[in-house]
Amino acid sequence: MYLDKQALDLLRAQSKVLYELSSTMETWAQSKYGHCLIFCDSATLADVRKMWAFYSVERKGDESRRFKSHAESVFAKSKAKRGSSISSSGYRSVTPAHIGYPEDLEALDSHYWEHGTTELNADIRSAFVHPNPALLTVGDGAAIHYRTDPLLGFHLAAVVAPLDTTSAAIERLPQREKYVALARAEFSEWMASYREKFHKNNVTVRLFVGDAVSFAHTLQHKRVTSEITAYWHRNRFGFRPLVLDGPEYAPGAQAQAQAPVEFDVIDTSNLCDHVGSLTLLTATSPLLRDSASAVLYTEVLANNHGGYKEVLDQVLCGHVPTISALLGLFPVEYWTNTSPVSMADEMRFDALERVTAGLISVGGGQKLLRTSWKRTLCIDSKTTPVPQMIPIQFDPDMLAKTLYAVYVRMFLDEDLAYKLLNITAEAVQKSALVWYQRSSFASFLRFVQTRVKCDWDEAIEGTLDLIGKRPNALLNPNYFQELNVYLHMLGVFSTGVMKDWDKRDKDPKPRPYQSPNKPVGGKWGDLRDWKNIPPVICVTLKIPREKLAVFTSMGLRQLGTPPVHCQLQGSDKRWGPNGWHNILPACQLTFGNISTVGKPYDDSYGISVQEDDDGWGGTSPLIASFFAPTFPLLSDPQAIWVSFGLHNSPATVACFLPKLGPMLDVYDTKLSNSDAVYVTRFAPNQLGYPIVTGFAQTAPASGTQVGAEFSLTAAVNRETGDITGLTGRLDITSSNLKQALASKCEVKKSIMSPCEVTITLGPNAPLGLWFPVFVKQPQKVRIARTSAYIEVVTQVAECSDWMTYPEFMYPVRPERRRPVNLNMPYLNLQKCPLIHIAQPMRLGWLTSHLASAMSDRERALRNNQDLPRSAGEQVRLDFKESLFFILSYPAGLQNLKSLLFYLYNPKDDDVHAIILASALRLDLANRVVVLDCAVLPEHHVLKPHILKSRPKLDQTRSVVLTVNDAELRLWRHALPAYVERCRDWAHRDDCEYAVSGSIPLSTKPGEPVLCTCGSGKFPPNFIRGVPAWDELSQYAVRAAISPAFWAPFADDIYFDDPGKLDVKIPRDKNTPRCACCGVDKQPDGKDLLNCGGCRKVKYCSRNCQIMDRKGHKPFCK
Repeated sequence: MYLDKQALDLLRAQSKVLYELSSTMETWAQSKYGHCLIFCDSATLADVRKMWAFYSVERKGDESRRFKSHAESVFAKSKAKRGSSISSSGYRSVTPAHIGYPEDLEALDSHYWEHGTTELNADIRSAFVHPNPALLTVGDGAAIHYRTDPLLGFHLAAVVAPLDTTSAAIERLPQREKYVALARAEFSEWMASYREKFHKNNVTVRLFVGDAVSFAHTLQHKRVTSEITAYWHRNRFGFRPLVLDGPEYAPGAQAQAQAPVEFDVIDTSNLCDHVGSLTLLTATSPLLRDSASAVLYTEVLANNHGGYKEVLDQVLCGHVPTISALLGLFPVEYWTNTSPVSMADEMRFDALERVTAGLISVGGGQKLLRTSWKRTLCIDSKTTPVPQMIPIQFDPDMLAKTLYAVYVRMFLDEDLAYKLLNITAEAVQKSALVWYQRSSFASFLRFVQTRVKCDWDEAIEGTLDLIGKRPNALLNPNYFQELNVYLHMLGVFSTGVMKDWDKRDKDPKPRPYQSPNKPVGGKWGDLRDWKNIPPVICVTLKIPREKLAVFTSMGLRQLGTPPVHCQLQGSDKRWGPNGWHNILPACQLTFGNISTVGKPYDDSYGISVQEDDDGWGGTSPLIASFFAPTFPLLSDPQAIWVSFGLHNSPATVACFLPKLGPMLDVYDTKLSNSDAVYVTRFAPNQLGYPIVTGFAQTAPASGTQVGAEFSLTAAVNRETGDITGLTGRLDITSSNLKQALASKCEVKKSIMSPCEVTITLGPNAPLGLWFPVFVKQPQKVRIARTSAYIEVVTQVAECSDWMTYPEFMYPVRPERRRPVNLNMPYLNLQKCPLIHIAQPMRLGWLTSHLASAMSDRERALRNNQDLPRSAGEQVRLDFKESLFFILSYPAGLQNLKSLLFYLYNPKDDDVHAIILASALRLDLANRVVVLDCAVLPEHHVLKPHILKSRPKLDQTRSVVLTVNDAELRLWRHALPAYVERCRDWAHRDDCEYAVSGSIPLSTKPGEPVLCTCGSGKFPPNFIRGVPAWDELSQYAVRAAISPAFWAPFADDIYFDDPGKLDVKIPRDKNTPRCACCGVDKQPDGKDLLNCGGCRKVKYCSRNCQIMDRKGHKPFCK
């Protein structure tokens, strides 16, 4: 918060340089910074330049004292909101080496807020007396978040963990000083790296200041049409239009100079907490590149939910498989039950926060959920190079059920019964937060419109009918017109008179609320004089400054950000024969002054708003603008009321009822008041209606493959609207395949992955069917030999069904003949610091970190062999147990240190893989320990070479890990991902993966698993002290092995103290269950069948017994 004079002078000097270089887009582009810092539009440049001017001012005398007083006032307000609470958020920076040190982080947090700096030395700190302008703004609206922690953005595990990157000088410091010193050292390293890349033109930063949703919609419109505006405003609190007028977005820009409009990585940070998750995903999903490597990240910080699955349901406003399929996104961790990061650390942080706050229970507290979304159908396909995201076919009535369910979740706060059942202090506080408006739902529908195939108008009519009949939502009808407006504007659907607008005057039915007035001289003096009036108009309301005293008389902490809306009402307002009431929350707001062009009630009429930079501190009126339906306004425009008020919620009623009355209206006037109300075709400063392009791929979606056309049809639960099943259909187009089918050839179905099935007709090449979600087994196949089509009928899986596909932890997909990891981040191992295992006293955190890979359910299964389990659960448990030993032995955590591991299967009395550890490293970005190692999967060709070197290997202390067939199969699936994640070499054109189209190459014993492209490629002195390394290194490949953490959707954390968290076993021990899939009955309802060998384990079908055979065989006695 405070700087010394040297830092302040540097900030001023550099800001002045930047200000002088940025007078225009052209002068900036020609500056030395223009190639690496690019502005998307001139408005952003103007905003940033204004801040540079603010930073560069040298204040003296009274001006300096006023500035300091203002800054201290801002700081004091944040401290007041913070109160006496202590933030432990820095805990995340120290993960995974955080055990036992929360008091240091709390002390440093308190120190920062007391002194305004992280400097601990009092003598040095005495020079930090100048308020930091970078934490303030040009106006009076500056605010510092009360949870600000300068240490949170750095990797501080080295305070506890012995890392090779920590300098000796830092190591000698007292522990608390280490935190600050490490953060400063890391910042210096980042800046040095940036300067290096800056001079090499290797990095480009593009800046945009404005609303993320508006920006995303504009980028997508640019991507599809090349137009540089989609007629959105830059943000809700302003009227400046969003126009991408930067040179890189110009239609004629050369390809190499064009700014990207689709992306490999989109990180939305915690925007979901502020703009609504579904709104954000609707806008950003179309910008994600159609690539297996592309990923979109969302982050939410939720309170008081039953679990993370419920959090994700809330994020998507519905059933995760259903909404993700419609969005064309695939939540990888949700389906695989595998995460590259430890959620246990986050849950411990939650527990720490609750204990700090004096709360007793552990569950249900603050939950940080970061989710990775991949592009659907880029997940796994061995039959097609890049499966297309084809539209999903729906019955229109069933799609209406699905869309209505989303609507109800979006506007759950309007359900009276729900409100009455959730009257708590927190519920009242949260009621002031409004994430969604009807415009949000219309934008979602526009997206869905481009993702489905059905009678769309019938589906929307059904949706609107369900919305109109929604129970327990008294205000629901009042929002209906705004929904109709945005459905029409966005091209989703036009209701009634909007659809046949040109024929409205020919309607023989009498209009309601007819005006008693008559025109004078053929003129009404109102909207009825507008000859070509559109079905949707924009109403702009000028609210006098004095009407805002209700807000300005309150303190900011009490005021918060109350949700507002505009309203239109009939002459009798809400009651009486001419009473009607429309609520329109989707409004633009700013302080400013209005100027007009043209004449009212004419196509030429428009308005511009010049914003007042002083905002709340100025004198200009508040301007509110909103779109409204035209038809109800034509009945008697001079009698209609326009008002501005607050959203009715428990929070706003409690705060404003005494001042504003029960209707919470701040200001109202007649529509005919030309001094306060302006009616135009478009919004202020715009020349068109806002555009939502929806989902549009760079290439048209197609299910065509050689010999067949693929289509996908959804089955929907009538009660919930959830997609419960998907039917994949292959319409045979090849005459040869048609003849083979008609000749009654064998039709063979093969399950390639949880998302893909192949159908093989006789000796012909397989045909693929791919699904946007996991699907269950078994699957029904329908064969129409005469009509030449084949259908595979599936049930949509849930996140708990991961155990059916235990090997699908780290899927690797071939794309353009190269492997791509889907659920394991790439690492530059040389940049990951080494952990000094020779300092065991500083490794106390490591055991807890490695053990956290097991969930409470897995720990219970491990500790009690009598608990029922599926084959999938057992193989994952065995795999994690092996990983624990491989990662703990190099550090000597098992009272024995070893760097050599054998995967040995007693069934065939053979070693199937050798792992040689080089070093333990810390993946700072994911806060995870990684084993840098060499792996050598044995197969028939290599076996003679390995046997020749075994006598030398046996001279090294080794650990033999016993594995069965099922675990060995999982290892064979995981090894390609472990190798690919740290690859620093290129795959050859003749790579075995590319030739075979399969990753791994094989899961059969004795056959190759990995390609040979990376064999023998290691840094110098990679393995030491192993005599056989020189001979074996040419066959081995480098890998990065880390713990396999559970995902929080189907599992939960294990706490050492069982009193803190009850162990949850997903099944009643006394109820017999199928050992494979977990059901308690056969498909026909009969009792389960016993295993013919041991008579102890039960199955629901022959298929389940076959699938579980490998896992059960070692225990069948």
